[in-house]
Amino acid sequence: MILDPLFYVVAIISVFLHGMGKGGFIGAGSFGSLLAIPVMSFFVPPFQAVAILLIPLIFMDCVTVWRYRHKWNIEIIKFIIPLAFVGVLIGTFTFSYLTNDHIRMIIGLMAIIFCLDYYFRKDSDKPKKPSKFASYFWPSLSGFTSFSIHAGGLPLSFYLLPMRLDRTMYVATAGLFYLLINLFKIFPYAYLGEMNFENIYTSLLLLPLAPLGVYFGAYLVDKIGQDWFYKIGYFCTLLAGCKLFYDGSVNLFL
Repeated sequence: MILDPLFYVVAIISVFLHGMGKGGFIGAGSFGSLLAIPVMSFFVPPFQAVAILLIPLIFMDCVTVWRYRHKWNIEIIKFIIPLAFVGVLIGTFTFSYLTNDHIRMIIGLMAIIFCLDYYFRKDSDKPKKPSKFASYFWPSLSGFTSFSIHAGGLPLSFYLLPMRLDRTMYVATAGLFYLLINLFKIFPYAYLGEMNFENIYTSLLLLPLAPLGVYFGAYLVDKIGQDWFYKIGYFCTLLAGCKLFYDGSVNLFL
């Protein structure tokens, strides 16, 4: 059992931020991931920190899916879920070859380019279908990064944001996606030996905090207009990308 109280302070903040992201406040979940894994790694190995967060994340996803039930775009879900499962499997079998910092740098750089393109493109506010390559690449990458550092939200936002879905449909679709992908991740995490008694017990201690962040994030979504929802979403994605790239490059090169 983990006894250090500082670990639980960091974990509590992370779970709340993740919950805000699950409730639809785009970017908060990514910041939760960025805060959680590096800081929790001072107390436990990085992948153990990832495994501890899995059960609270699944519970948050259940709350989100129930709150926005039947408002998702099922055609999008049917298309992206198999691709994300492939990404999780790739993450499982390449686990020993790539470090978390490599993943942070790659995703961070992609997020920066993606958001800068949005800000400098004149037609960025118009709905746009992803290219064929993007349609297969981003969901697969989302599964891979979700497995590795619970950062599947950024690649998923690269796929969903340009579509300019109604914000409720966006949150509902993302919520169902996260639930299915996190449930699937139980099997590779168990295969790698991380679904053990200590990690599950620690997860359950954090579980009561999960719905608080979800409902606070949902409250903010309800108060924000459609245009501001997307402006804030892109801005938070840009900040998260910068933080990911900085953390990865500092740890690898300095």
